[in-house]
Amino acid sequence: MIDNVSKEEQKVLYQKVIRGLLKDRRLSTWEKEFLASINDQILLRDLSKKQLDTLNKIRQRYPVGKPNV
Repeated sequence: MIDNVSKEEQKVLYQKVIRGLLKDRRLSTWEKEFLASINDQILLRDLSKKQLDTLNKIRQRYPVGKPNV
């Protein structure tokens, strides 16, 4: 989770991360579908602990800003 920022700032930061991840061609289909579904949920309400954990696992597997190998 992103610490030391407000809930609104967290939502914006997570959306930026998700948009960056969705552009990564290394992601599997289910990962892209998961990210797209939670991107909408971020706008509507807070994510569950399980969804945040899954998002963080995907973020660790595919760091945003790293070149595709």
